[in-house]
Amino acid sequence: MRRGLQTPLQLIEMNTLQTEHINRLKLQDALERGYCPHGHSSEANDLALLIYHLGGANLLYALNQRLHIPSLRTLCNKTCFVKLTPTISHITVNTIKENLQTIMLATRMNTGSTVTRCRGVSLMIDETAQEEAAVFMPKSNSVAGLCWTHSHGVNTSLNTYQAALNIVSTLKEGSVHLGKEVTDGFYPLLAAPTCKTEDVVDMEYIYNTVMDGWEQGGGGEYVDIWSFATDGDATRRKAGHKVFLQTKISITSPLYGLLANMPGLNLYTGNGYVMLNFNYKHIFKTQIYFRVLHTSAFMRRHVP
Repeated sequence: MRRGLQTPLQLIEMNTLQTEHINRLKLQDALERGYCPHGHSSEANDLALLIYHLGGANLLYALNQRLHIPSLRTLCNKTCFVKLTPTISHITVNTIKENLQTIMLATRMNTGSTVTRCRGVSLMIDETAQEEAAVFMPKSNSVAGLCWTHSHGVNTSLNTYQAALNIVSTLKEGSVHLGKEVTDGFYPLLAAPTCKTEDVVDMEYIYNTVMDGWEQGGGGEYVDIWSFATDGDATRRKAGHKVFLQTKISITSPLYGLLANMPGLNLYTGNGYVMLNFNYKHIFKTQIYFRVLHTSAFMRRHVP
C-alpha cells in the first residue's frame, strides 16, 4: 500500500479515537467549569420557534447569542419542520401529491407514527384570511398569491420583464385577483388563494382533485378516506351532495347489514365509500348562534 493511504479500518479507528478525545476534553472542561451546556425547556423551544417564524433566522441567532434562546440547529433536532407547496396557478393533482408526501406521510414517518389499515381520515376544507399581496416564489420562479380560479389566464412565471408587466395589467383590469383567503388544516394538502367567486363546478373539481391526488400520491396505501368535511358555505355543501351522495350502499356490501336497520341514516356515499361530513366547529357555532337569538327574542318578549 502506498504511503499516506489508509484502510477503512484505520479510518474507523482514527475516528473513534478522535471522538473519545473530544469527549475527554468536554469532561475535563466540565470539571473545570469551562464547558457549560444549556438545557432548554419545552417553553423555551416554543419561544424560539415563534421567534424564528416571526423574525427569521437572523433574529433567532441574535437572541441565541444574547439571551441563550435555543438555536436553529437545536430546533431542527427537536422539531419536525414541514414545507407547504402553495398553489400558484390552477389546482393540480401534482400539488396535492407533493404536499401529501412532504407534509403528512414524511412527517409521520419521521416521528415514528404508524398508520394501520383499520384507521381512516376525514379531509376538511376551510378558509383563513391572508394578506392580499403577490409574493415571489424562488423555487418555481413565479408569482404566488393570485386566486386559483382566474390565475390560469396569465403566465405567472417571471421569465421576462414583460411577464411581470402582464401580471400587473391583469390585476388592474380585474381579470385576475389577489387571494383574499386560503385553505388551511392540520396536515394541509392544499393551500389555494381564493377570490371568493367559486361556483359548484369549481368545488366539485377541488373535491375530485384532492381525492385523486390522495390515491395517486400513496395516501391510500396507508390510510383510507372516510369522509370529506365542509364548512357552512352553501356552495361547498351543494357540491358535496353531488360528489359524495352518488351511490347507495349495495345490499351485498358488508356495511349494509350494519347500517340498513338504522332509521334516518343516510346510505348514499361517493366513490370508495367516502361520505359527506360537516366541520363540527361550524355546527357548534351555528347552534350557539341560534340559541343566542332564541334567548334574546324570549327576553325581549317576556322580560319588561
